[in-house]
Amino acid sequence: MIKVLIVDDEPKLREGLRTLIPWEEEGYTVVATAANGFEALEKFHTFAPGLVVADIRMPGMDGLELITELRKQNANCHVLILSGYADFEYAKRAISCHIDGYLLKPVDEEELISYLQELRVTIEREEQFSKLQTEAEVSHHEAWLRGLLQPGSEDITVPEAASRLGLQGESEVILLQLMRPLKGEDGREERVRSLLERYLPPERAIFFSLPPFLGFLLKEPLKDEAARTALWQELNRLIAKEGLDFYAASGGAAAEPEQAAASYTAARELLEQAFFGRREILVDGAVEQWAEAVEEPGELTDSERDEEMELLLAVETGSTEVLSPLVRQIICKLVETRHEEAYIKDNLIRIVSSTIARLEAVNPDVRTLISENASPASEVYNSYYLSDILSMVADYLEHIAKQLNTGGRGDEIKRITDLIQRRYNENLKLGMLAQIFNYNSAYLGKMFKNQIGEHFNTYLDKVRIEKAKQFLTQGMKVYEVAERVGYMNADYFNAKFRKYVGVSPSAFRKEQ
Repeated sequence: MIKVLIVDDEPKLREGLRTLIPWEEEGYTVVATAANGFEALEKFHTFAPGLVVADIRMPGMDGLELITELRKQNANCHVLILSGYADFEYAKRAISCHIDGYLLKPVDEEELISYLQELRVTIEREEQFSKLQTEAEVSHHEAWLRGLLQPGSEDITVPEAASRLGLQGESEVILLQLMRPLKGEDGREERVRSLLERYLPPERAIFFSLPPFLGFLLKEPLKDEAARTALWQELNRLIAKEGLDFYAASGGAAAEPEQAAASYTAARELLEQAFFGRREILVDGAVEQWAEAVEEPGELTDSERDEEMELLLAVETGSTEVLSPLVRQIICKLVETRHEEAYIKDNLIRIVSSTIARLEAVNPDVRTLISENASPASEVYNSYYLSDILSMVADYLEHIAKQLNTGGRGDEIKRITDLIQRRYNENLKLGMLAQIFNYNSAYLGKMFKNQIGEHFNTYLDKVRIEKAKQFLTQGMKVYEVAERVGYMNADYFNAKFRKYVGVSPSAFRKEQ
C-alpha cells in the first residue's frame, strides 16, 4: 500500500477525502491528516508517505511553501495540489514545485481516482527501480567487503576495497553467529540484521553477511573492556527481541585496512571455539581452558582415579560439595580426549545416565526421585556453552544427592560402612573415599579403625566374603562368585576366602 498524507485547514474536507475516496481499492492507505504545513512537515517525517494531497492555501505555511520545503529536504514523495482558485499564477507556481497534479475544489472524485491510478503505476516503477538499484549497491558493497576481509575471493585488491568502502586507519571486525533459528522462522535473522544496522549507522560501522556469520567492521576499534561489555549488552538486548541466542567475537583492532582480514580470521577462529568459553562476553581472546587440574589434587594419581566411580559415591553419600569439582574433572578429561562439542555432550549424558542406573540398582527409592526430576539431557544438548553444561549437570546431581540423604548425612564412618554394604562388589578404595569426604586417607583410616575395630580393607574383605558364602550356598560357581563380590582374580578370591573361612570356596560349597 502507498501511504498518503492529507493536508487541509478545513476539517470537513480532510475527513471527506479520507472517507469518501476508496483509497485501499486503488492501492493506497491514508496514514495521517494535517491542518497546515507545519503540522504536515512533522507528520511527513513520522510516516514518510509516498503521496501528499495538500490544499494550496492554508494559514501559517500554505501548500506551496510546504512543497518548497519538502523539495529542499530532498523528500522523495509525489504531490497533488487542491485549490479553490482557478488562478493561473498559482498553477504556474505549483508546477514549478514539480507537482503531479492540480485539482480544483470541490474535488471531482473520478478525476482524483484517475490521478491515483496513474500515480500508482509511476510509484510502483520507481519502487522497483529503487529496489534493483539498492540490490546492485549491496552486491557491490558485499564484493568490496569480501575483497577486504577475504583477499583473493574477489577480483579486487585490498587497497581498492578499502577505498571503495571509505575505510581509513584503524578498524575492528565483530562477528556474530545466531544459534539455530527455528524452522520456518528464518526471517528472524533478517529482522536481527535490520535492528543491528539501525543500531550501528554507516558512519560508525560497515555491516556485512558472510554465512554462517553476520558481522560489522567498526571504523573505530573498541577502546577497552568496558566498551566491549557495553557492546555485548546492546547486542544481547537487540537479538533477544527475536528470541535468539548468539555467539559474538572480536578479532581485535586492525591498525590499517590491510590488517582487517586478520581481524576477521581471528574473530572467526574464536567463534569456532565459543562453546568452550563463557556466555555474556564479547570473546576477544583465548577461550577458557578446560585443563585437567585441581587446586589440591589429593593422594590419588591420574591412573588411580576413577572420577565416574567417585561421582556415583558422592551422589550416594550426599557429598554435594565435591560434585561440581568432580563433574569439571570429568569434563576436562573428555575435552582432553576429544575437543569436540557433540562428543562431550554425548559422554556426559552417558555418565549421568549410568550414575542414575547404578543408584537405582541398590536403592529402589531412586526411581521415584528420577521420575520427579527430569534428566538434564535435553538442556545439555540444547546448550551453547560448556560452562552452562557443567552447572546443569552438577545442579541435577546435587539435587538427587540431597533428596537421597534427606535424613541428614550422619557421621562419615557410618556412611562408609553403609556404602560398603551396598557397594561391596565395586572397586572401593580408602583414598577415593578420602577424596569424597575431604580427609587425608591415613587420618580417615585411623578414624575407621578406631570406630569399627578393623582396618578399612579388612572390613571390606569380610563383607565380601560373607556375601560370597551366601552366593556359594545358592550353588553359584566359584569364578562367578568372585566377580559378583568384587574380586576380578579368582585365585586372589580363593586366597582371601581361605584366610577368613579356613577352607576353599569349592570345599565350602560342597559342605552346604
